[in-house]
Amino acid sequence: MQKLLIIIFSTFLLGGCTIRNPFLKKPAGLNIESTPSAVVFLNDEEVGTTPFKNSDITPGKYQIKLVPESGSGNFSIWETQLNLKGEVTTIINKSFAESETDSSSYILELRPEPGEGAFLSIISDPDTVNLNIDGKPNGYTPAVKLESTPGSHQLNLSSPGYKPLELSVNTVKGYNLIINVQLASDEILLTSPQPASKSAITEPTKSTKSTELTDLNKPYVIITETGTGWLRVRKEPSSSGVELGKVDVGEKLPYLGETSDTGWHQVEFEGQDGWLSAKYAKLVK
Repeated sequence: MQKLLIIIFSTFLLGGCTIRNPFLKKPAGLNIESTPSAVVFLNDEEVGTTPFKNSDITPGKYQIKLVPESGSGNFSIWETQLNLKGEVTTIINKSFAESETDSSSYILELRPEPGEGAFLSIISDPDTVNLNIDGKPNGYTPAVKLESTPGSHQLNLSSPGYKPLELSVNTVKGYNLIINVQLASDEILLTSPQPASKSAITEPTKSTKSTELTDLNKPYVIITETGTGWLRVRKEPSSSGVELGKVDVGEKLPYLGETSDTGWHQVEFEGQDGWLSAKYAKLVK
């Protein structure tokens, strides 16, 4: 299993004897690492190269752009938008590749939460990634506001066709740790299915065929709770397929009569044939 660097993520308090204006917002921190090295831009202003560390940034919204340095290969520019919080260090790690689907990244953010609880939220690309926390299965992504104990936790994310990712993170009392992960694609070996024996092949009766045709006249799928409020529709029945758009929870889409072996429903979406994960959709006939 490929392991990335262990990240220690926590809030920090400003101290010392320097007198500060009490009406000024306390600064935010930003740490960025990348492979290979990249030029860092904040709101289109060049501020340095990776590894980049700055603990004195004015809190607010920033457009962050990483441009791989010349001679590093034919890599695409990577951009994201983040809201940097005072007294909190946001961490970005990006691994470039010739294809964006072969690259990986993760972003760690802390967001204040009322009360004394500590929480974890994990969002991933692709969707429905297997999630293990401290060696125990914890369902699939997206995972929203999982209750956690403050301190260090080990996360393992894996999905067929993608390189697994292992992270060590620290959760903090009174905060929700948001982890946004993009897994890199990996080769997957497929085996040809064995043909069924003639004795196992049976023709459906006329009444069965009639029932199936009748059911296909007016079926639809309804989007169930996803944890994010929406669900991606893709061009192919795969979490690496091209995204056609998003549908909201509760929305209904026409069902086109096919469900893949891997658990994807074929639907009609904005005049196109698309696929969505059956895990978050109920088929109604």
